[in-house]
Formats: sequence, structure tokens, C-alpha cells
Amino acid sequence: MKRQRVPGDPNGPHARIYHSLLNSAAWRVLGPSSVKLFIDMRAALTATNNGNLAASLADMKHRGWSSSSTLAKALYELRALGFISVTVQGGLRRGARVPNLYRFTDLPTLEQPRVGVQAMEATHDYRQFSSVKEAEQALVKGLEQLQEEGRKKQQPKKNLPVRKSNPSSSESEPEARFSSSVFEQGA
Repeated sequence: MKRQRVPGDPNGPHARIYHSLLNSAAWRVLGPSSVKLFIDMRAALTATNNGNLAASLADMKHRGWSSSSTLAKALYELRALGFISVTVQGGLRRGARVPNLYRFTDLPTLEQPRVGVQAMEATHDYRQFSSVKEAEQALVKGLEQLQEEGRKKQQPKKNLPVRKSNPSSSESEPEARFSSSVFEQGA
């Protein structure tokens, strides 16, 4: 017997945000760009990809993001207040740049071995703040800590030695024009 398929929502996909999250002290502290990023990331969420969400500028350009610094600050805020956390650290792998992967802390994460994401229950890290003042203090402290981690990851570029300016390729070569013919030398 065939399974009956449940009809989809006639309005299409939707992003669900619970009132417990919207009424939290941490949510009230978020800046407008962080709220927009949260909604944009939530729009990319499906039933099974929590933990496999990238938020690079290339991924977010089609959603209206144009500044990498605004995007980075919004990511720092969401991480510092416990709305998202990193599941897979990005960087260089096999010569290619790989973005950080994130998960929403208010939803469970399913195991995704292909990308290295482990299953875990929802942690609701944003609930640890009982007041707006406490969340603001944690935001300032968390932003400083995350920015310091970012500075440590950036390796300073090595100063390459300046090459000695020498028009000839070696010290032993004559500086005058060389001619192999005796006639050309005026003999």
C-alpha cells in the first residue's frame, strides 16, 4: 500500500522562531544586523541540515549582504550570545578555503559524518542570561574574546628580504657591452 504524502504548506517553506527565543534577554541585546543574519541563516535551515550551515559572504550575497565586516560582527554577536555555535572549524583544506559550519542552539543537530558534524541535543545557550544587563556584559566580553581568537588565527605575513638591485646577474660579468667580433671592438 502506498504511503499518503502529507500536503506541503501552500505558502511554501517557512522559518520557525519560537517565542521563548524571541522573549529571551539575549535576543533583546542583538543588533539589527545580527537579527537579519539569524533570519537569513534560519531561512537556509531544512529538517536535517542544522550543523551544516555556512554563513560566508559568498553564501550570503544573494540575501543582500555586501560587507564582510558587518557579517563578521553579526556572526560574533550570535556566537557570543549563544544563538549559534561552530560545529566545524573552517580554514584551508587541500588547498581550498572551507567556511565555518554553524548550528542553531535551540534545535537538535543530526549526525552528518560526511561533513564531520556530530549529533547533539538542543543546548539553548542563549537562556543562560537572566537579564538584559547580564547579556550586554556577556556580549562585550564575548566579542572581545572572539575577536582575540580571530587575531590569533591570522598568521602574520613574513617580511621577505628585499632583493639587491643589480642590473647584471653576477658580480663577475663586465658592465660594458660585450661583442665577440674583433672588428666590432675597433681593433
